Amino acid sequence: MTAARITRGLAITVAIPTALFLTSSTALAASAGATADPVGVTNTETVQAQLDPSGKVRGARVYEQLSFTGKGRAKVANPVSTDGLRNLDGFGGLSVKNGSMNVDLAVDGEERLRTVSDFDKSKLPIKVAVTYTLNGKKLRKPSDAVGKSGRLAAQYVVENTSAKPRTITVTDGYGKKVSEETDVVIPMVGQLATVLPPGFADVSSNEANKAGDGKGGTKLSFTVTLFPPVGAASAEFGWSADVKDAVIPEAELTALPVSPLDSPTFKTAVDGYDSGAQKGTDLVEGGTALDANLIKLRDGAEKLLSGLLQLNEGAKTLNAGLADQAAPGADKLSTGAKELRNGLGELDRGAGLLREKTGEAAKGADKLDKGAGELQKGTKSLDAGADQLKSGTGKLADGLGQATKKAPALVDGLNQVSGGLKGVEDGLVQMYGGVGGLPAKAKPLHAGVKQLRDGIGSVSDGDTLLGGLETLKKQLAAAGPGIDKMRGGVHCASDALNAVSNGKPVGTYDAACYGAAAAALNGPAGALNTGPESNPVKKLILDSLLAQLGSISDPAPDLDKALPDDAKLQAALAYLKGRLTERAVPGIGKLQCGLDNRVVGCPSSAAGLVQGLGLVDAGVGALVSGVVASVQGGIGDSNDAPANKTLRGGINGLQSGVGQIQAGGKTLLAGLNELSGGATQLDAGAGALAAGTQRLKAGTGVLVNGTSQLDNGLFLLADGTGQLADGVGKASTGSQQLATGSSDLATGIGGAAEGSKKLSDGLQTAADGAPALPQGVNRLSTEGAKVLTASGAETALDFGRRTAVLTASADRAKTEGMPVGAPEGATATSAYSLKLAGASGEGGRSWVRLLAAVGVCVLAVGGVGLIRRRFAA
Repeated sequence: MTAARITRGLAITVAIPTALFLTSSTALAASAGATADPVGVTNTETVQAQLDPSGKVRGARVYEQLSFTGKGRAKVANPVSTDGLRNLDGFGGLSVKNGSMNVDLAVDGEERLRTVSDFDKSKLPIKVAVTYTLNGKKLRKPSDAVGKSGRLAAQYVVENTSAKPRTITVTDGYGKKVSEETDVVIPMVGQLATVLPPGFADVSSNEANKAGDGKGGTKLSFTVTLFPPVGAASAEFGWSADVKDAVIPEAELTALPVSPLDSPTFKTAVDGYDSGAQKGTDLVEGGTALDANLIKLRDGAEKLLSGLLQLNEGAKTLNAGLADQAAPGADKLSTGAKELRNGLGELDRGAGLLREKTGEAAKGADKLDKGAGELQKGTKSLDAGADQLKSGTGKLADGLGQATKKAPALVDGLNQVSGGLKGVEDGLVQMYGGVGGLPAKAKPLHAGVKQLRDGIGSVSDGDTLLGGLETLKKQLAAAGPGIDKMRGGVHCASDALNAVSNGKPVGTYDAACYGAAAAALNGPAGALNTGPESNPVKKLILDSLLAQLGSISDPAPDLDKALPDDAKLQAALAYLKGRLTERAVPGIGKLQCGLDNRVVGCPSSAAGLVQGLGLVDAGVGALVSGVVASVQGGIGDSNDAPANKTLRGGINGLQSGVGQIQAGGKTLLAGLNELSGGATQLDAGAGALAAGTQRLKAGTGVLVNGTSQLDNGLFLLADGTGQLADGVGKASTGSQQLATGSSDLATGIGGAAEGSKKLSDGLQTAADGAPALPQGVNRLSTEGAKVLTASGAETALDFGRRTAVLTASADRAKTEGMPVGAPEGATATSAYSLKLAGASGEGGRSWVRLLAAVGVCVLAVGGVGLIRRRFAA
């Protein structure tokens, strides 16, 4: 039995370092003390620990092997554990000094030197703890399961205990160096293997790779990655099976220190963390650029608010000018025109009455003329009709007396008509001047419209409303590519994490995300990542991070609704881009079109505010100019005659006719006075008729001439009163037009005042709502861009921290990976083998057999002694 154990021990001693751990390539190293010798030195250290079934360490040994290849002389000092140090290649002694084994030998080809020594079990960097349950009940010790039946389960906890505090330096997303202290382990990967006997049925395990052992048993292997952040410092796994006459199977954990920066298996993870840190930095840069653009947007919104306030003040000024000045003035003009129309109506009626009376006077003059003719004829029979003459001359004297009395009243009436016409002329002159001053009152209206148009401005002037909107639209449109770049970075980070978590088939690594590494990953290196991550803790972390980033294929969010609370990063970026480029930019374009349809892309059929103000300005100018020109044209000037068909021309003609009537009236008065005197003489000298026949003939001639002049004067008076009536009629018609036009002017200005009030109210509403725009931009900056920047900085810091931990772990693997230490310049590899003993009850039966054997030996010894005594006897 002892020989068998020694044989198995030697086999293990040879097999472990040979089969498991001579996996690294041999490197040429300069031998210590023999710099010219081209001899390569490789040192392998294998720690083998014996554990009881629960994982408690019973003892540990370290197996050392020095391999020399090449030709020349090699001198090395190999650190060793000196406790129980033995030479496994012979019985020769070993030269040990200050904890190192000194070797000096000539090499021609290949030489090996193997040793074994005790290893301080407290220095093991890895430990295993096992608990067993039977039918769900925890067993006090593993051997309690031996010989039992039911559902047996084993739970293994493997822990990397090599953690030491280290200071790492990380660059955050803002380019700042951050120092942190964290625990760093020597990175290890391992595999625990066990074989369940054939009597174990319905074997179940969530973590193991299962296979048959070719003898009816079930082989289980568990792979562990025992270093953060790729894995965890500890791993837990297990199995369960239905058993009869149960035993506890043996198990063996093999673990190797690895350098994650040099291992192809973990190089992808390191590159992924580097890429994640870069993407976080990209997020910070994108968020910072977005925040800067939002600040510009806020400044543009404040300029828009200032422009709206100025526009509102201009609208108030326009409304005040129309409502407080233009509208009351137009009302006064309309009232004065109506009074003028009423006065000219009265004048028209008086002129008609005058024309009627002068007609009657003309008829009387005709009769007088005929009577004078008859008188002239009657003088031939004067002698025969003296009595009749006496009677006729008496009547003539009475009639002439009455005519003489009425003639001065006619002259006074004409003087009054002339004075009234002079007053009308003075009124028309005053009205002409008043209407001429109307354009000066319209100037504030033009100035207000010009101020509105200047405030709106153009898209090329950044200090105006249209220019501010153009700047705002360009800044919002420019945000889309920046957000697309951020989404691309998030997608690449998500792709890298997905590759680590779930694996990617060879040939699917996108060069846009992975850069130059895509070619290597699409080649042989890609075959190392074709399956899902086996470590559940690692996969949980990676999948959780993937869920936070979101998928690039997520459905586009509804921009008409608020962003859902459960939206992920990529969906939030898509929503932000849609809000800026599909809502804000077109809305500002429509606002520009509403201000001015000459902006590029606006429909020419829909007039903007600038065009409307231009029409208002032109319409007001045309209205005022047309009214002034029409009224002044209808009134005329002082040189107009009736042929000019103006008010003042008609008044001038009427005044001329009245003047002629006045001259004729005076002549008529003088003639009547003479006729009255002659009639008196005729009446007084009727007795001396015979003597005064010649004088009578002369008097009748004078009478005929006077009546002829009277008839002509009355004809001229009738003609003048006709012209007066015609002129007054025209003046009345013109005053009617003036009243109608001034009324329309008052109505139009009233409508314009009402429209300007609505414009002022609308601009006030816009000005009241405009402050919400810079406030919203500030919220977008604070709650959007800055949060995005902070998230990117945290992402860069997190991935940078992972990379720094891996780098520190790799440093520990290189400097502390050997259990004892390696010669200077040698290629060094190490491994740990922890064997967990089983429990089968064979130990008790072995003691029974041992006692039986002892009894047989005693009996045999006793028999020999008896024989000797017999022979001696």
